[in-house]
Amino acid sequence: MTRIILESKNYNDVLLIKELANRLNIKIAIQDLSEQSKNIDQLSVNADKIIAKGVDISNFGDPTVWQSEVRQSRNFNFD
Repeated sequence: MTRIILESKNYNDVLLIKELANRLNIKIAIQDLSEQSKNIDQLSVNADKIIAKGVDISNFGDPTVWQSEVRQSRNFNFD
């Protein structure tokens, strides 16, 4: 089986492709992504706002202390 995915903003073109597929006995599924793309665009805008706002890192502590504690449990035998 071979799958071909086509995208078009012109619905009339989609109808022509559908008609051709029907003539050739090719199974076709048409999916309207306009609503999904609106949701994705809104999520992208929200993510951009969160990124632009930034993060308060003052409560994360000293990263060098954390790194030292994490690495104490490792055994590195380089002999």
